[in-house]
Amino acid sequence: MKGAEIRTIITQNLRDAGWDADDVRVQPDPFSGWRIAVVSIGFEGRSPQERRAVVLAGLEELHVEWMDLLTPEEREWAGPLPLDTDLDDLPLWPEALARSGLAEDTKQPVVFASDLDADLPPPIVVTFYSLRGGVGRSTALAYTAQILASRGRKVVCVDMDLEAPGLAALFGREKDIGEGLGLVHALTALDRGEEPDLSTYLLRLSESNDLYCLPAGRPDANYARLLRYIDPGAWYREERNPLRQLVELLSKRLPFTPDVVLLDARTGMTALSGPLLFDLSDMAVIVFFPHPQTATGTAALVRALLAARTRRDFNNHMLTPEPRFLVSPVPASRAPEVVRRYEHRAIEWIADWLSVLEGRRQGQSVLVEAELTHFIPYREVIATSDTILSDPDMWRDYEPVAEWIERFLPAESEVRVPVTLATLKPRILEEMKFSAGTAEEQQSFQETFVETALMAKAISPDIPLVLGRKGTGKTAVFRRLLEDPPGKSIAVLAPGRLRGQRPWMLSADGFQAVEEMLQRTATDWRQFWTAYIATACFLSSPSSAAPPQELNAALGNLHREIPPGELDVVRLLENIFTVPGAALLLSDWIHRIDRQASHNTLVLFDGLDTGFGHNDKERERRRQAISGLFAFLIDRGDRFEHLRLKVVLREDIWRSLRFENKSHLFGRSVRLEWSDRPDFFKVVIKQAIQSPAFRDLLTATPGGSVFQDTEIGSWPESVVFHAWNVLVGERMKGEKTTFTRNWVWNRLADGSGDHSPRYLLQLFYEVAAWERKEQLKIPYERSVLRPRGLIAVLPTVSEQALSALRDEEFPELRPLLSRLTEIGRTPVNAEELESLSSLVALAREVGLLAVYEGSDERVERYKVPDMYRLALGMTRRGQA
Repeated sequence: MKGAEIRTIITQNLRDAGWDADDVRVQPDPFSGWRIAVVSIGFEGRSPQERRAVVLAGLEELHVEWMDLLTPEEREWAGPLPLDTDLDDLPLWPEALARSGLAEDTKQPVVFASDLDADLPPPIVVTFYSLRGGVGRSTALAYTAQILASRGRKVVCVDMDLEAPGLAALFGREKDIGEGLGLVHALTALDRGEEPDLSTYLLRLSESNDLYCLPAGRPDANYARLLRYIDPGAWYREERNPLRQLVELLSKRLPFTPDVVLLDARTGMTALSGPLLFDLSDMAVIVFFPHPQTATGTAALVRALLAARTRRDFNNHMLTPEPRFLVSPVPASRAPEVVRRYEHRAIEWIADWLSVLEGRRQGQSVLVEAELTHFIPYREVIATSDTILSDPDMWRDYEPVAEWIERFLPAESEVRVPVTLATLKPRILEEMKFSAGTAEEQQSFQETFVETALMAKAISPDIPLVLGRKGTGKTAVFRRLLEDPPGKSIAVLAPGRLRGQRPWMLSADGFQAVEEMLQRTATDWRQFWTAYIATACFLSSPSSAAPPQELNAALGNLHREIPPGELDVVRLLENIFTVPGAALLLSDWIHRIDRQASHNTLVLFDGLDTGFGHNDKERERRRQAISGLFAFLIDRGDRFEHLRLKVVLREDIWRSLRFENKSHLFGRSVRLEWSDRPDFFKVVIKQAIQSPAFRDLLTATPGGSVFQDTEIGSWPESVVFHAWNVLVGERMKGEKTTFTRNWVWNRLADGSGDHSPRYLLQLFYEVAAWERKEQLKIPYERSVLRPRGLIAVLPTVSEQALSALRDEEFPELRPLLSRLTEIGRTPVNAEELESLSSLVALAREVGLLAVYEGSDERVERYKVPDMYRLALGMTRRGQA
């Protein structure tokens, strides 16, 4: 029989007797039978036997371990009654471990505090726990507390290791613990129904900072006696719970409101550590060393933690305590591979422990084990110290732990958006447009082009070669130069829509026809480019010199008014190459064009990467054609007076070229790499400030006049980050990468650490669309776009990045991409990709794969960056 059935029968029995049921509680006894409590005014004047007979009618065979049958008046002095529950959700070790073993289809979705848009009411409660001792748990707590307090946070440390108290001694304050003043005394007083003044129990640890310790107590005979009454198992079965009351007192009954409460839990599966981890904590810092002895037990602990529901019920969200992992102490070793072995083992364990969350965090970010983990190296000076050290240099190893916690606290530096955001936001979202396509497709390109120092160098006439990966801005450079005032540039080749009214520009089919024509006329690619560039200049610029008379017959159909098509151009060029002395005539023609051109007239080439096709034969044609182009550039380019050639080219193609005097271009090229974060973020901010309402909002923030008075190209880093924070918020909760800008920077990096403005713009295009829908459901006014939107749309951007890689740039990688999808997790063992070794080399070159373990010469495992991992459907198993 179930508790609900027993409750129904008892309620009906009372109704049949004409008695009201004020309260009926049925709870299974932890060992056997049932605990029952009933409150009814009908019991007045009735003997215990009469009450029992009415209540248990039809339940005579029920094993009742404990029962209270009370009138409302008796209820006042009866003490705590059992909770009306089936106890399955108790935050005790047996129940918590049982919950973690439930079938996947019976488990509830998991929501962490970091998944919420709003902050939790303070204090944030963090438990430091280790299954085994000797790993520096209390030391980690103490240094974390010092760091937080030094940053202006109000911190209370609580010594919950009641059987072996020592936190006050670690702070050097054990002698200051007064008799009868400690946690054990507070808990037993709460159990008696009293409300102690916890402020009298606290030790203030610093005169300059708000750092306090609630010690366990002075270990004496009375302490040992009171320790026997600490019974969390009983408290969680009764309506009065001293542990929850303790947190309530720490939160609301001190002279100040703590920002953080740090709980130092005892090692092992103790009666007290269960509730601290599974009920009271917003975050649990699990401290362990990756020795095989700890693997099974810590795995069970983590999975129980992820199946728990804390005391927090925030905006109808039942929250789960957030796990963080402190690996300590990592042994000092002069052999880096020894340290890496411990680190990789720990990361891979954690990835396996977190795998139970798959499918249970809809719409939320996937937990990245490397961002939830920090490694503490062994330091003898800390290990041998009797107390924590006051030198801040000794705290540095623990700063990431403090930052984990600070992520859940309002940042003093966080930009406070004006109250006008509430009224401006609908208009901002309507006005704000981000270009998700390539540079050739962008609207208002000139208004949104950001001329960074790198871009200024790339557009310089003195730089003939601009290199970069797909999406790094090569076509943006090309378009920026193409849209200069007429006469300043001539396009010889252009991608897609930028061809404009230039039907003579060659496509993949056109270049195939050219190759066949060159074979027929015994002509090379360098001579082709001489003729083709001269023809392009003549067709593009009215002031260009006319061809020599000797070529008139061959070029009889060449008219600017009616530009020829591809086929016409190929035929005209073939005619030219049949004219005696064609090479000298072409040389004369192009040098006359040069002399008549304006100073620094740029001759532009783009689209060389995709303009030849993608199969092996087409790639070989591309290699030969581009080598011929550079042979022309080296041979003639430096002899021009006014023409300046500028070629934008994919970096991997450039590396694959082999031609004479390639070294002549060393030092005369620019590689588009976005290593400067403020410059990278300026790309998206410049598009955002095209919204007048958003610019007005920025202007209304403190120091906002800079947004009206200066151009974005001259903004210093602080101004860029200020605008970024108003746009998308400062913090990503729950991640090791504290700031939204770090989160975006890390997620949009490829395997080589390179970044693409294209995917940054695509990310914000998707986030803005997501925010427009979300704002209608749940208004958000801390920033224009909420940080959570970045998480929600990243998989879509990953799909777009993978599509560009697979369909536009490197279709030859498809067999490798299929294999990675089949493997389904990263890192990937090198032997799993041995059959695709030639493609692996290309994948490393283009940033699809990076070395995870081993050396460049002898790779043991590869990792796949988030840019592509999400679209490939690969889970993390130890990715750093």
